[in-house]
Amino acid sequence: MLEKVVSNEGGTYLMCDTDSMAIVASEHGGLITCKGGPHRTADGAEAIKALPWKEVRRIVAAFQNLNPYDRKIVPGSILNTVEEINYDATGKQRQVYGYGISAKRYALYTCNGSKPQIVKASEHGLGLYYRPKEGRDSASDLPVWIKEGWEWILARALGLPCVEPDWFHLPVMRRIAISTPHVMAALRRLSRDQARPYNFAVSPVLVNLSGSAITLLGPFEKDPSGWAKMAYINIHDGSTHTLEPLTLLALALTFEMVFAQYIRHPESKSLAPDGTPCRADTCGLLKRYPVRASGFHLIGKETERGWEQAEDVSTLLPSLVQYSDKSSDVVKTLREVLKQTSLSKLQKRTGLSKNTILRARRGRRVKRRSLQVLSKAIVALSGAAHEV
Repeated sequence: MLEKVVSNEGGTYLMCDTDSMAIVASEHGGLITCKGGPHRTADGAEAIKALPWKEVRRIVAAFQNLNPYDRKIVPGSILNTVEEINYDATGKQRQVYGYGISAKRYALYTCNGSKPQIVKASEHGLGLYYRPKEGRDSASDLPVWIKEGWEWILARALGLPCVEPDWFHLPVMRRIAISTPHVMAALRRLSRDQARPYNFAVSPVLVNLSGSAITLLGPFEKDPSGWAKMAYINIHDGSTHTLEPLTLLALALTFEMVFAQYIRHPESKSLAPDGTPCRADTCGLLKRYPVRASGFHLIGKETERGWEQAEDVSTLLPSLVQYSDKSSDVVKTLREVLKQTSLSKLQKRTGLSKNTILRARRGRRVKRRSLQVLSKAIVALSGAAHEV
């Protein structure tokens, strides 16, 4: 509904999540150059429309009518008013800028000098890795390492002097909970005292070049300076390895590699401005991705969440829970067999009425008990036929 209201005013947004939207807006509104935009600037460049701040407030206020609570207790709109990050320390609204890679990968920042000041940024796709640097930034409420990574991304995007964080060379790790006897037994070969049930271990993120099963685990180590030289065990064959040099045909990812890939993440849920699928270098105002259903396959609500945070070795790789509607397959098969079986034989064998059997043949609803009786009769009649 919010998207519709914003688009009706000729506006658009940087990103939209389940419960939030970053509306493109400025104090007085106007056009902003953007590839694929529906408007044109004075020099003919494609552009989008930034809504005035007062228009955004009016849109927020319009949602007061949907507030289901007692207005004396919970007054106002079901939408939050403009978030605190839009105001400076004195309470005055300021201009906030945004940089988006995909729907869930974005950063919001202010420009109060030569260096952008991040006020909010996404941790999507990064939270599954164990922190290479301690601390949390009070201004943005981000882990320090994620803020520094976004500062590197923004500097590159804005053409500013770019300095790599000092932890970029470190191998990427996941923290793993020891929750199975198999994992604990493997780790005890390296460190018997540390490998206890529900303790943690670390697992380097590898690019497998050999095709053989490789999952390295090592004792939990908080200090990242020791990650490259410590011993790890391959839980599949019990062999031990270090990352310097890696004695397997595998490449240990570094944080530099992760962030280099992070900024080249295509938005698969949208189309490029020219209507083609998004690529890693696509930029501009994206379009809706039309979907035409050609069939249905039952799956779980989403992929397993555990692999994103990697709390267990069994969730190191994403999986998709798939379901098959076996009951409908059984009924369909039974119906086909019923059509090929004599009606009189079925009546004699089951004691069911002619009407019930005909309904089952035609795929109409019958009692579950009747279906069970028919299934047993088919099996019995098939066995008798084989004996003859």
